[in-house]
Amino acid sequence: MNYKSNRAAIEDLALSEGGVFTTAQAIRLHIPRDALSYAARAGRIERIEHGAYRLAASEDDGLDELRAYWKLTEPSAFTHERSAREEWDGIAVCGPTAAHILEIGDFYATPYHIAAPRRINSRKKDVRFVRLDIPREDVIWRAGLPVTRPEATLAFLARGFEDPSLVADAFVDAVRRHGSTSFDINKLKRLLGDGPYARLIEDAGITSGGESRKLVDLDEFGHVAIADRVAQ
Repeated sequence: MNYKSNRAAIEDLALSEGGVFTTAQAIRLHIPRDALSYAARAGRIERIEHGAYRLAASEDDGLDELRAYWKLTEPSAFTHERSAREEWDGIAVCGPTAAHILEIGDFYATPYHIAAPRRINSRKKDVRFVRLDIPREDVIWRAGLPVTRPEATLAFLARGFEDPSLVADAFVDAVRRHGSTSFDINKLKRLLGDGPYARLIEDAGITSGGESRKLVDLDEFGHVAIADRVAQ
């Protein structure tokens, strides 16, 4: 490839990958390493991590570093390949980071939490790889990333060392944002178990008598809503 061809190929790759791409992906497209180095020196691309770049002109929504970490778990694969595979690789954003992306609760994206079925070592302080088997049915795609669904995210938070009040707030947000569409209260019960689920409901201010809040079943698929008590 000549200079113009390399430049166009890099831009096409970056755009197809949502702005963040890996060196291994570029090599698959026959983009030479020196073309990446030249583009970085010219200020057209920025290095995020060793082996991962972003278009300098693209707008970072705060998740580009996370995208780089996830892509580097299998650097030569394109995102569309990983999302379309019949065999799920089990690597997904989880915990507080997933809650942040799903906009449930008051959690920060960092340190990034990524679940994987195998041990992944990293010396980076801002990423935590958690050895955990996440079934494909517990994952949705958000912001170009595989993210644990609300139920699995809440279960992770409830089993961890998060403040119970923060987890309860995330539960309330999850029901209000996703309760009628992509949230299954029955699945959350199965993931947590009776005791932890009961504590979560109590922490969320939902009582059996509905004095403050109560859950309202919307259908037979586990979709629910929260009804707040109206002061007299």
